[in-house]
Amino acid sequence: MWKEENHSLKKTFEFKDFVTAFGFMTKVALAAEKRNHHPTW
Repeated sequence: MWKEENHSLKKTFEFKDFVTAFGFMTKVALAAEKRNHHPTW
């Protein structure tokens, strides 16, 4: 669930392993680049 913290939206994701986490992070990075939006990790 998303929550507001310090005037920002925050969500914690948990993955079964590093490969799954890295795949998700890569998808987010590509979508952010396409929209010229770079979230704070």
